[in-house]
Amino acid sequence: MRPAARLQTIAELLPLALSERQPADRLVQQWGRQNRYAGSKDRRDISDRLFAILRHYGNLTARLGSDHPLLVTMLATHLLNDMPLDEVVALADGSQYAPKPISEADAKTLTHAAATPPPERADKLSVPAWLFDDIEAQMGDETEAVLAAMQDRAPLDVRVNLLKADRMAAQAALLEDDIETAPHPKVETALRVLGTAQITMSRAYKDGLVEVQDAGAQAVAQICAAQPFETVMDFCAGAGGKALAMAAQMQNKGRMLVHDAIAGRMKHLPERAMRAGVEIFETVAPHDLRGLEGQCDLVVADVPCSGTGRWRRAPETKWRLTAQGLADMHELQAQILRQAASLLRPEGRLAYITCSLLSSENNRQIDGFLEENQAFEPMETDGPTGLQARHMLHPCNGDTDGLYIAMLQRRAAGDGA
Repeated sequence: MRPAARLQTIAELLPLALSERQPADRLVQQWGRQNRYAGSKDRRDISDRLFAILRHYGNLTARLGSDHPLLVTMLATHLLNDMPLDEVVALADGSQYAPKPISEADAKTLTHAAATPPPERADKLSVPAWLFDDIEAQMGDETEAVLAAMQDRAPLDVRVNLLKADRMAAQAALLEDDIETAPHPKVETALRVLGTAQITMSRAYKDGLVEVQDAGAQAVAQICAAQPFETVMDFCAGAGGKALAMAAQMQNKGRMLVHDAIAGRMKHLPERAMRAGVEIFETVAPHDLRGLEGQCDLVVADVPCSGTGRWRRAPETKWRLTAQGLADMHELQAQILRQAASLLRPEGRLAYITCSLLSSENNRQIDGFLEENQAFEPMETDGPTGLQARHMLHPCNGDTDGLYIAMLQRRAAGDGA
């Protein structure tokens, strides 16, 4: 594809990425399947540039004073891809597959936008203004540094499956397929992939030595500290990544219960467990939860959330989130916390996890729960950021996605429990 055709394609995909329900990466994959004339380099370039625009979208639109897809794409091509602005404008020449020429007024707008950063902090950092105070309430003095880091491309990490290999053995196995990795500096089970790689095609993956999982997700699983012979419940198991990590911590001994309100999310978990050599999984249907009340040593609730901590990976979610959607999320999180808490025995541990930077989903949610549930108290645990009851991980302090975990403990019987 010619550069002008790529420019036009990105401008056409941008409004879809902002409005479609499906993830932006799936949208790009679908476009690639429908347009076979685009080579692999074309598809990769289009994907990389679209995601860069989504990460910086607030800054770009604030500079322009407009959300016109072509102008946003042209400005991004200049600012993010280092193409001289006159060359960008020249791409819109009206030839086949190229954008139509822009007006003189639009060209002046682009010139002004290129030279004029937005004055507002939220716009500078490409964050929806209505979320900024909520983020700052959680992140404090780290707010600007973390949000700036969230505009970068996310790295690729894998988790070493300790049931089958140690980190050195997994690293050597990946290298046999020309996949270079480096040990993560703060998460002992994590390897950071250097460059691009098809992990799922490697022998190390197929043999169950590694799983694709962000180092932050691995870190919070370690903080949960599941022990052999415990009864552990992953209450919002999803695809089961944390459950697999905890089963390895348990050395395949005990009960690893998995539950999700939408059972279809767990459909690939049996296959993943078999590959990993995990034999202690038990799937729990919603109607069976009552029979487990007061039975669990550890309940992990990785609740549905805004996903603000994953903006590097899914930047389109920045611009799709609504105030009502967030309010609905708050209610669901509180409901899940109550349900999860009921499953714990006295002195049992409750892990509340989000991939959010918002205080309303993190500290404020936990404060509200503790105020209403005197039978629970904070429990200090050791993590990448030190010994504390609440851990906030992010690119600047843990070299991870943004994740929050609060560890609580039910008081002993007769002690308010």
